Amino acid sequence: MALHIRDFRQSDAAGLSRLSETGHLLGALPAPDAGLRILAGLRDGQLASAIWLSLDADTGIIPAILVVHTAGWQSDVRELAAEASLWLASRGAARIELRIIPPDEDLIAGLLDMQFKADDRAGIMQRTMQVRSVA
Repeated sequence: MALHIRDFRQSDAAGLSRLSETGHLLGALPAPDAGLRILAGLRDGQLASAIWLSLDADTGIIPAILVVHTAGWQSDVRELAAEASLWLASRGAARIELRIIPPDEDLIAGLLDMQFKADDRAGIMQRTMQVRSVA
């Protein structure tokens, strides 16, 4: 079942706290006062995932993704990354940086299918966005 992805709400805070204790974390959770946007992924009305993102000039940054442990957690990560990429691209991001290279081969394969490329030297995955001309 697909996630319903929306902006994080204050009412999600308790669920996020529980998820951070038991979920699968990719990256490092930013400080709560870091000012990053959080998108929440819900399944059956319950918080099942979250992704943190920010925009620095024309680079979208994803420092952390948190998902509930399920058999299909890799699919949830890909769905969140796709939604975050759309959000960032709509605000001018020409590149997306996922600030980790996941240790899971299936997830890496899925991200490669989404046009992310691994940069082993930097320890990140990057995606160049298609830029549309307004002319």
